[in-house]
Amino acid sequence: MNAPTVESPPKEKPRRTKGSGRFVLSRGIERRTFRQAAFASAGEGLTGGLMSLNAYVAIKSMGALEAGYEREVATLITMLPSVAMLFATAYDAGPAVRGKRGYFLFAAGLGRMVFILVPLIVLLPGITQSFAFVALVAFSAVICAGIPPALNQLWGANYIPASRGRRFAWNSSLSMLMVMTGAFVAGQFLDSEPVIAGYGNHVILYPVAAVSGALALLGFYAIRMRFAHAAPVRERGFFAKLKESYGRALALLKNDKHFRTYELGFFIYGIAFMMMMPAIPVLFANYLQADYGEFTRATVVTMQLTLMVMAPVVAWLSIGRRVTLVTAAAFSSLAVFPVMMMVAAYTRDVTYAYLAFVVFGLAMSGVHFVWNLGALAFARQSNSLAYTSTHAAMVGLRALVGFPLGYLLMKLFENTLLPVFVTASCLLLIATVVILRLDRRMVAQGLNPIA
Repeated sequence: MNAPTVESPPKEKPRRTKGSGRFVLSRGIERRTFRQAAFASAGEGLTGGLMSLNAYVAIKSMGALEAGYEREVATLITMLPSVAMLFATAYDAGPAVRGKRGYFLFAAGLGRMVFILVPLIVLLPGITQSFAFVALVAFSAVICAGIPPALNQLWGANYIPASRGRRFAWNSSLSMLMVMTGAFVAGQFLDSEPVIAGYGNHVILYPVAAVSGALALLGFYAIRMRFAHAAPVRERGFFAKLKESYGRALALLKNDKHFRTYELGFFIYGIAFMMMMPAIPVLFANYLQADYGEFTRATVVTMQLTLMVMAPVVAWLSIGRRVTLVTAAAFSSLAVFPVMMMVAAYTRDVTYAYLAFVVFGLAMSGVHFVWNLGALAFARQSNSLAYTSTHAAMVGLRALVGFPLGYLLMKLFENTLLPVFVTASCLLLIATVVILRLDRRMVAQGLNPIA
């Protein structure tokens, strides 16, 4: 993709230079994209909030806790959506997300609307409900694996680099507000008296979330991406595209040593992050005996409120700063979170869990910024989608390490979650050191990667 240039007249329509296929990006395009993306981001956030209790619903309402399979179910339902990101690189070819916007329709219809099947799952016996729900979540995640690279490409294509971070932060804050709203409503609704006698309210919640998620993707589908037209390519099968895209991803990591080191730091961070995810619902269910409302207010509302407030602040503070320094600051701050969770598990006091998720929200405001825009700083004049899709696909690879490691520690030390949180904190500090060493190396070479 040719890099967009900036045109000064704010209301002039986009043009293509004759013969070059190069779009001239205007402020008008940026503002129009921002407005359209705001509605879609709100819907996406609402959907995320309504579905933020997946693990807790599977544990508490689908038989996993009673059957003693809460560790297994918590690990699978948090791991498989991340493993599905292994398929993200299949969407880094232009026709997948740029030339064929129909992908958003496909993801809306099959990836999101599949949750209307949840009322049928509750007809299954006992623990079978939990594992069937896990399979449904995993299926949806595979179908929707192309959404992150597609959206990252949208921000890179339609936002002017000088204001990309600010626009992204405001869209993210709106999405976070809706996540918080959706999660709060979901928690209260799940704790309330059943609307249908004999069945939990999740049989109503998930079909509503399915419709909300589909409408959000239709909103993104309506936004026209500004990209240079490429020569037509022959359609290939999904697995052929997957193999080819991983070949490009490996070549990119091999040829760009700075980006490779950056991804190494993110890989270590990801292992630490993912090994904690299955432990969190187990902690709330077994140590804090929290209901849906308590779990939601601590893990989603508190965190998202902090994230919503801090995301624009972090974006403002990060403008003009090296992305490596912002990343290192985020990782080191996040290392405090598992320490706070250890205190909550030891004292069995939910107050410390609330404080832990304040810290989590503060740190993740930085991680959220660099996860979405950090790879773009290394792309420079190259195809940004190759960097962002490679960055997203690494999520799946580290999920194959982080989640099983967390589960293994929970099984080896069944009476304590201390090993999980201690290991995670140490890994986050190691990731910080890796990124700081990269920063020093790039500065010595006169490089200044700014998101």
